[in-house]
Amino acid sequence: MAKTTLYEKYIAVKQNFLEKHKETMTSPAELWNYQELLYRIEVFEFLRLYRNAAPLSSEMKILGNHYMILDAYMENLKIERTLPAASNPDKQKQRETAFASFNSVIDDYRKRYSSYSPQSPEQYHKDIGATIGTVLPAWVQYRNTINEIKLLEAAS
Repeated sequence: MAKTTLYEKYIAVKQNFLEKHKETMTSPAELWNYQELLYRIEVFEFLRLYRNAAPLSSEMKILGNHYMILDAYMENLKIERTLPAASNPDKQKQRETAFASFNSVIDDYRKRYSSYSPQSPEQYHKDIGATIGTVLPAWVQYRNTINEIKLLEAAS
């Protein structure tokens, strides 16, 4: 049996939420968590579409335009939906560490792409997919320090 992806777990949590609240009112806290879940699902879906839209080309002008969209999107993820400092100092330290890690991953791919030269038209498609696969876990880790999504429901 194939391992369930984080995206699939998020979809399962969404479906469980919708089923559970089909005819019942939800609490404000549950709504807050649900909007975070929807946000993450949209980020995952956009990045999947973005990866699939990667051009099969070795021309840097074409690849550069595609890459710039990814980089702008990642920069936006760094500042979008930020919240005030955590009231708990340990939680704030955890958030700062996760944010620093997320920034480090972004800085790393920026360095790699600053002198990027694909060896074949397929290389960029493969590399941008690997880049997204590296950035997403760091972003999720950071988001979990802001609003953790409980995945226990997805297991049932």
